[in-house]
Amino acid sequence: EMVDDIQQLLEKAAQTINRDLDDCLGVHLLTPRPGSLPAIPAPFAIEPPTMPVQLTPGLVDRMLLRAAKIVRQAEAQLAAYGQQLAEWQATRDAHEFERAEIEKAFRLSAKGFSAQMERALNYVLSGIAWPKETRVTYEFSQDVCGIALDVDLPDEDDVPRRTAQATGNGKLTFKKRTDAQVRRDFVALCYGSLFRVAGEVFALLPGIGKVLVSGYIQRDDAASGRIAEHYVISALISRDQWNALNFDRLSEIDPIAALDACGARVKLDRSARFAEITPLQMSDLD
Repeated sequence: EMVDDIQQLLEKAAQTINRDLDDCLGVHLLTPRPGSLPAIPAPFAIEPPTMPVQLTPGLVDRMLLRAAKIVRQAEAQLAAYGQQLAEWQATRDAHEFERAEIEKAFRLSAKGFSAQMERALNYVLSGIAWPKETRVTYEFSQDVCGIALDVDLPDEDDVPRRTAQATGNGKLTFKKRTDAQVRRDFVALCYGSLFRVAGEVFALLPGIGKVLVSGYIQRDDAASGRIAEHYVISALISRDQWNALNFDRLSEIDPIAALDACGARVKLDRSARFAEITPLQMSDLD
């Protein structure tokens, strides 16, 4: 009797399950176009606390000897309101100060002030909602015209291994992705993550002419029994190369093809799994 409602429910469930993989494969789709600045935080929008209605004891209250109690209640409410108002003002002032500082950082970083470039970039990178845990560190070149970024990439085991589909017969079916598919998905996630990082830098910092972005993964070292960091992708991208990309059709850009066209240093073994490489160095920015 409710076949349509059930189908919609199952389709929604399938979309929720598949979103994890979609986010991994589409990690580059929110890359800003060159020259676009990120939005600063919105103005403080929390309404101030409402002042309580003042309680004033009347004649009946005094006759029933409850005037003192009403006065104490009114004083307690007024004190609580004062505390709430002070906390609201402090929160508002802190928000507006941070907002002004971020706007200042964006404005001055565009003019090449290195300290503000760092502040602005920290804000932008910390605000990226990565589909899987990803960390980025960076270092500017001495002339502040180039930047080298190291990206601590997710692990291959983080990539979703199943998809869901509402088949139309009242069932939600699951399909397990093969090891080969998972490896290809992981390669796409890593390339897409580096593409996103490079795009954030080029959009935010117009004075940067070259971006060196390198990604590494953590693997068990059989020789030592320790976890070792293995670099797997390293690419040096010039602003001219980046500006040549058609961001009007971002969904049609393949990060793998884009970075490889820039001469990305990468090596895959016969099973399409990353092999360790020697990454490009800061000196390559010169």
